[in-house]
Amino acid sequence: MKKLILIYSVILIAVTQTTGQGYYTDKPSGIVSCPSGCTVITISKGDSVFFGGNDDYIEPDSYYWVQPGDSSRYGVIWIGTPDNPQQGVNEKFLAYDANGLPRVDVNPHPERIPVPGEYHNYIMQIMHECSTVKEVIAWVNTHQRYPYMHDQLHFADATGDAVIISAGEDGEMVFTRKAPGKGYLVSTNFNVANPSNGSGYPCWRYDLASELMEQLIEREEHLSYQDATNVMDAVHVENGATWTIETMVADLVNGVVYIYYFYQYDRPLVLNVKYELSNPRDPGPLSRLFPEDVQQEAAKRYDKARVNLKINRLVGISWPALILVSLILFFTIRPEDKKGRGFWIIAVVILGPLALIVRFLTVKNSKKSYNRIAAIETLGNLMPLVISYTVALVILITSMLSGALAWRYQIIIMLGLPIFVSLVFHVAFLAPVRNRNFGRLIMQCIPRVLITTFIGLGGIIPIAMPLVNNSLYVSLISPLSPLAVMTWWAIVVLGALPGGLLIFIFERWEIKRSYRSWSVLTVSEEEFIIPPFKKIWWWILISIVILFAGIITGAVLAR
Repeated sequence: MKKLILIYSVILIAVTQTTGQGYYTDKPSGIVSCPSGCTVITISKGDSVFFGGNDDYIEPDSYYWVQPGDSSRYGVIWIGTPDNPQQGVNEKFLAYDANGLPRVDVNPHPERIPVPGEYHNYIMQIMHECSTVKEVIAWVNTHQRYPYMHDQLHFADATGDAVIISAGEDGEMVFTRKAPGKGYLVSTNFNVANPSNGSGYPCWRYDLASELMEQLIEREEHLSYQDATNVMDAVHVENGATWTIETMVADLVNGVVYIYYFYQYDRPLVLNVKYELSNPRDPGPLSRLFPEDVQQEAAKRYDKARVNLKINRLVGISWPALILVSLILFFTIRPEDKKGRGFWIIAVVILGPLALIVRFLTVKNSKKSYNRIAAIETLGNLMPLVISYTVALVILITSMLSGALAWRYQIIIMLGLPIFVSLVFHVAFLAPVRNRNFGRLIMQCIPRVLITTFIGLGGIIPIAMPLVNNSLYVSLISPLSPLAVMTWWAIVVLGALPGGLLIFIFERWEIKRSYRSWSVLTVSEEEFIIPPFKKIWWWILISIVILFAGIITGAVLAR
């Protein structure tokens, strides 16, 4: 497996990205990238060839228009927008769709035939001038390219031939071809020629579509449009941050296109390509081609999906207000408790009501209570985790808006940043108490920091991954809104509840053996004692298991 599997699992994000070809610049993904994205398939068997594409985004509708052909160009029916064609089928039954990817630079080959116009004209000219995949490849190899790509292009023709065109690591075009004869080709929101370009690898949609089509190839029955539709249904998305606006399934042998609006897979719109080109409809919203009841059901599904955005906005507004209220209560209730006030203020600022509740509960308990001391120790370990994980989310999601981040940097950010920040926290707050030099204190703290960081992340990730995944709205992250950051911060604090519970178990073990760190800041008679490596090495192994269990659980829940 590729090395960035771990990181993309930790993120989502999912992070990251989810869009169709032209939409990608507005979402990051594999994100914006969203946690899901467009899925495109080609499958051929016997005399049947089917092409399918899910257009996943955050809009309530798409656009349909027809460009009739003439003696110099082929006619094409399009779905998307005139300046951003998402899908198309031309009169020779050549089909096109694309997957959004982070932007990468490519070799424009200025010595070749120029392609006038904007980015989308490149696609449209191919569809007007080519009738087969073979011709598409030849056309791409003889024409100039724009100096960048933010997608990969998937073409298929009536012979069953198909190709995915994407940018290689060297900036040259790579052609990933479907094997001749029966078989299939799948593309989602990672570059099939360079998986580091895109936050969608590994991708459950890619894996599931491949599995289902493998079954279709192996069975004895002939392929039907319903078979292809079932595959697209299985990988459609409706998770609140993005949804499948429409699905196109094209029978490329017979020139028939089936269109489904807002994943209503029992209500297809059936179009004959030749007829549509001979009798072009007026361009307009795709929804108007469907019966009224289909439009009404789509409107209900759209409204339901939008509720999630409203919830995220509410959380983004409410979280800083909760922190402010918590600070006010901190200074007004039991103001005479001054021991460790600096520690508690920082805790309330970072953890809000969670820290306030812990403070009041610990004040009521006796000073000798194991639970009281363990709760304070847990709080001290959670603070740097919440800060660092929130910052990591912001860095990774925003970086994916402009391009993919190398896997080694993702590892540093998602795992290295929490470890580093936790270590800095320990040294900055505890060095004066310990009265030892920084270097020695760092070496003593490293084993404990690794344990609490891994355990804490093991609890935070299963909560944060799916919730952050569902909060990745274009309107909140492109440009980055403070509401988005506040929402992620609140989500991470919510994840700190199970993460804190796991850390609390470790701290109870420590406290019973007279080890202390954070509690020395709040309890005067406590002595700072850190367990040596030989006493806790086995906890490091347990924490690693918890971390990976959390990553796997989060990845499953984020699907």
